[in-house]
Amino acid sequence: MKSTSPTRDINSRLMLSIHQDGLLDILGGFIVMTFGLIPLLDGTGLNPGVRQAIILSLYFAGVFLVIKLKRRVTHPRSGYVELSKKTTSRLSLILLIINVVIFLIFAGAYIFNIPLWDIFGSYRLSIPLGLIFLIMFAVSGGLIKSYRFHLYGVLVFISFVLFEHLFLNGHVADHGIPLAAFFSGGIIILSGFLHFIFFVKKYQLETE
Repeated sequence: MKSTSPTRDINSRLMLSIHQDGLLDILGGFIVMTFGLIPLLDGTGLNPGVRQAIILSLYFAGVFLVIKLKRRVTHPRSGYVELSKKTTSRLSLILLIINVVIFLIFAGAYIFNIPLWDIFGSYRLSIPLGLIFLIMFAVSGGLIKSYRFHLYGVLVFISFVLFEHLFLNGHVADHGIPLAAFFSGGIIILSGFLHFIFFVKKYQLETE
C-alpha cells in the first residue's frame, strides 16, 4: 500500500489553502480573456509591437493586481506560508519545462516552416490554443491540488472548439476565438470572484 509522507501531505494542504481565495482563478480567466483580444487588435491596424505591448501590459497588470490582493486580503486572513525550498524548486522546474516545451514547438514550426497546425484543418487555431490552455490549467491544478482547475481547462478547450465551429457554420457573426475566450474566461473569473467573496466572509479579520 502506497503511503504519503507527512511533509508531502502538509505541503499539499498548504498549497490548497494558499489558493482557496480564488485569486489564481481570476488571473487564469483574465489571461484567457486577453487572448481573445489578439484577433480583435489584429484588425485595428496598429503596429505589431504596439499590439504585443498592449497584451503584455494587461497581463502584467493582472499579475500585479493579484499580488496586491494576496498581500492585502489573503495573507492577513490565512497568514503567509513559506513552502520548503525543495517543493518550491520542484514547482518552478515543472513550470519552466512546460514553458520551454511550448516555446520549442512554436519556434520549431516557425523556423523550419512546418505547417504544424494544418493537421487540424479549419480548427488549426482553436484546437492548439485550447490544448495549450487545457495543459496549463491541468498542470496548475495538479500543482496546487485543486481539481476545479482541471474543469477550467476542459471548459476553455470545449469553448474554443465549439465557438470556432459555430463561426465556421455561420451561426455567429464574429470570429470564434474571441467569443470563446471571453465566454470561458468570464466564467472562470466569476468562479474565482465567488471563491474570493466566500473566502473573505469565512475568514473575517478580527476588530478590536
